[in-house]
Amino acid sequence: MTRPHLTFGVGPHFCLGHALARVELQEALSALILRAPGLRPAVALEDVPWTTEGLTHQPLRLPVELA
Repeated sequence: MTRPHLTFGVGPHFCLGHALARVELQEALSALILRAPGLRPAVALEDVPWTTEGLTHQPLRLPVELA
Protein backbone atom coordinates (compact mmCIF):
# COMPACT_ATOMS: atom_id res chain seq x y z
CA MET A 1 0.00 0.00 0.00
CA THR A 2 1.39 3.40 -0.97
CA ARG A 3 1.20 6.00 1.78
CA PRO A 4 0.37 9.57 0.74
CA HIS A 5 2.88 12.23 1.78
CA LEU A 6 3.65 15.90 1.31
CA THR A 7 6.92 17.08 -0.23
CA PHE A 8 8.52 20.18 -1.67
CA GLY A 9 10.01 18.48 -4.75
CA VAL A 10 13.59 18.02 -5.89
CA GLY A 11 15.88 19.28 -8.63
CA PRO A 12 14.62 22.10 -10.84
CA HIS A 13 11.14 21.75 -9.31
CA PHE A 14 12.37 22.32 -5.76
CA CYS A 15 10.37 24.99 -3.94
CA LEU A 16 12.57 27.94 -2.97
CA GLY A 17 10.26 28.81 -0.08
CA HIS A 18 10.30 25.31 1.42
CA ALA A 19 12.19 26.28 4.59
CA LEU A 20 9.78 29.10 5.43
CA ALA A 21 6.76 26.95 4.58
CA ARG A 22 7.97 24.15 6.88
CA VAL A 23 8.59 26.56 9.78
CA GLU A 24 5.16 28.16 9.30
CA LEU A 25 3.48 24.75 9.20
CA GLN A 26 5.33 23.54 12.32
CA GLU A 27 4.38 26.69 14.24
CA ALA A 28 0.74 26.58 13.12
CA LEU A 29 0.35 22.90 14.05
CA SER A 30 2.12 23.39 17.40
CA ALA A 31 -0.19 26.30 18.27
CA LEU A 32 -3.26 24.30 17.23
CA ILE A 33 -2.24 21.28 19.33
CA LEU A 34 -1.48 23.44 22.37
CA ARG A 35 -4.81 25.29 22.13
CA ALA A 36 -6.93 22.22 21.33
CA PRO A 37 -5.16 19.12 22.73
CA GLY A 38 -8.30 17.00 22.32
CA LEU A 39 -8.51 17.58 18.56
CA ARG A 40 -8.86 14.27 16.73
CA PRO A 41 -9.81 13.13 13.21
CA ALA A 42 -13.58 12.64 12.97
CA VAL A 43 -13.16 9.83 10.43
CA ALA A 44 -10.77 6.92 10.08
CA LEU A 45 -7.56 8.13 8.40
CA GLU A 46 -8.00 5.44 5.75
CA ASP A 47 -11.26 7.16 4.75
CA VAL A 48 -9.75 10.61 4.17
CA PRO A 49 -10.14 11.51 0.47
CA TRP A 50 -6.95 12.59 -1.35
CA THR A 51 -6.51 14.49 -4.61
CA THR A 52 -5.92 12.30 -7.63
CA GLU A 53 -4.98 14.91 -10.20
CA GLY A 54 -2.59 17.79 -10.55
CA LEU A 55 0.95 18.20 -9.27
CA THR A 56 0.17 18.03 -5.57
CA HIS A 57 -1.09 15.13 -3.51
CA GLN A 58 -3.10 16.36 -0.54
CA PRO A 59 -6.22 15.61 1.47
CA LEU A 60 -9.39 17.12 0.03
CA ARG A 61 -10.78 17.52 3.55
CA LEU A 62 -10.01 16.26 7.04
CA PRO A 63 -12.96 16.51 9.39
CA VAL A 64 -11.93 16.90 13.03
CA GLU A 65 -13.68 16.81 16.38
CA LEU A 66 -12.81 17.90 19.88
CA ALA A 67 -12.67 14.90 22.18
